[in-house]
Amino acid sequence: MTAYPQRLWHSLCLIALCTLSLQLHAARDDDYDDEMDEVTAEELQMQEIPVDERIFQEKWNDVPYKKSYFTYTDAQIREKWDYLMRGLKVPYPSADYMRTQFKKYPFMSEDIQNWDGKDFDGLERRYLEVWRMFFAGDFQKAREEGLKLGAIGKIPSLFSQLMYAIYLADRQSTKYMMLQDVANQAQEYFDDMKEAEDDPEVAPIVATVKLGYAYAIARIAEESPVPIVVARRYIGKIKSSAEEVVEVMPEQPLAHAFRAGVDAGIMRRVGKFTGRMTYGARTTTVEESFAEALEMAGDIPIVNYEYANALIYMNRKRDLNEAISYLEKAMKIRPEFSMDALDVMYSYKRLQEVRLYALNFRSFRKFEKLRRKFSKQTDRNLTSIISDPLTMDMLNNPENYVLPPRG
Repeated sequence: MTAYPQRLWHSLCLIALCTLSLQLHAARDDDYDDEMDEVTAEELQMQEIPVDERIFQEKWNDVPYKKSYFTYTDAQIREKWDYLMRGLKVPYPSADYMRTQFKKYPFMSEDIQNWDGKDFDGLERRYLEVWRMFFAGDFQKAREEGLKLGAIGKIPSLFSQLMYAIYLADRQSTKYMMLQDVANQAQEYFDDMKEAEDDPEVAPIVATVKLGYAYAIARIAEESPVPIVVARRYIGKIKSSAEEVVEVMPEQPLAHAFRAGVDAGIMRRVGKFTGRMTYGARTTTVEESFAEALEMAGDIPIVNYEYANALIYMNRKRDLNEAISYLEKAMKIRPEFSMDALDVMYSYKRLQEVRLYALNFRSFRKFEKLRRKFSKQTDRNLTSIISDPLTMDMLNNPENYVLPPRG
């Protein structure tokens, strides 16, 4: 064989080896093949989770505290509004605000039931009643009444549904259906809201509806096997939505925290290399965006516990002590309404999971896989704060914890 063919053959072998190495690296990072045994062909073909409407008709679980703690009068809601909305920056729904915005954006006045189009003072009182239910934790009523109040009513309605799905639903299947329904309802307003994105008076409404959509599908994606995440294109949808929310409302702390959490979540699922090369997820984005959120509103529990999660997702056990410190900080925040109260309670439960991982697992990937397997086999919602924290017995013997079939 001449020198030239030898060099060519040698070069081709190197290219093949490099390609194989990259493929193996990607496979190791995203666990695609390793997680194929967790999904069915039907799940891979399903782009959206079918929603069984019966989950909205049955009685929902109550919050594990007295609702009177956070039941405010109209005057108290007006007084506390800026603090209660420090994360979302949603404007107070005054009669004057609605009169002005409804004239500019007619879609905001559509689908409001039992309203004559003139009594804005009465409409303000109806909105305050829905927000009062949300702040107290009366989520089922807040959802039902909020759906009768058009686009603005969707915010307390959908966020009530989000809170219930994540923190109070017993079943993972119920949680997923409720989250999918939130995403479906939010999407209905995307086209209408487009014209209002650059209006500073309405941008918080637009950003919050978009955040609700992205947050809902992100919560489904974070607990789904990678093949499902890829098949349903969750990462692209969540990543682009996170960027849109920050662009529309850069003053919204939860928007920055969510964008940071999205990049950390991508690294969690596909690794830093694939996350950066394929999806543009960067550790710098995580650090800078969380720093922004913490500077804006460092007393929001979810910002602190999501930063703790991000540290674990990016660096596994390397930053475990720092992650634990943020979970402990979240646990010590005194809540003044339902959302913060549930976030505080979940911070405690998440801390138990983190300690379980730290004491019993060398591989974060194995811990995550067993966690997913447990939820799928038992149909238990592991983010529910009214159920017991995860234990090794639960992970090793999921068959002992299977919920009975839905009635």
